Amino acid sequence: MKSRHRMFLRGITVLEVLIALTVIAIVILVSVPGSTMVLERHRLKSASGNLSKGLSTALIEAGRRSSIVRVCPSSNGRFCRRDGDWSKGWLVFSDGNGDGIVQDIELLETFQPPNENIRITAKGAVQSMASFHTNGLVGDEASATGRFDICHLGSKAPTRTILIDEEGWVNLRTDDSSAGCGSS
Repeated sequence: MKSRHRMFLRGITVLEVLIALTVIAIVILVSVPGSTMVLERHRLKSASGNLSKGLSTALIEAGRRSSIVRVCPSSNGRFCRRDGDWSKGWLVFSDGNGDGIVQDIELLETFQPPNENIRITAKGAVQSMASFHTNGLVGDEASATGRFDICHLGSKAPTRTILIDEEGWVNLRTDDSSAGCGSS
């Protein structure tokens, strides 16, 4: 004799669907702010890494070429900005004739602007242009140093800082105690 087993199929109710959607919504609400902070930190890391790369390239090229190599803010990748706004991008050029003006033959590398919410503030000898000489020094004096603070507007992500010492060495640091650059 064959035994017959009845299989009961049961669907899901509207209430079960609503509960599942509520749980999914809560998970999304909890995870989105965390992922936003991760994205902001990534943008900061990318911008500071690119600026650090440009500065390091200039230091190395100055020694290799035995001439002045400069890094300056640029919004078009062709001319230096004179307002000191590094947030629009920057370029690296070998200034063999020492005039501080970019000629086509002197251009070594250009860097696109970081995310529009990234602010780059330069202080010291690098405010409008960073100059690396054959002996590695920045600026016109041996005591010249510079600093770049890179932050994300409206974020609490920590500020990243690039320090350039008297010998032209580029050091990248993260200030975990900083509160970003606010909303301005």
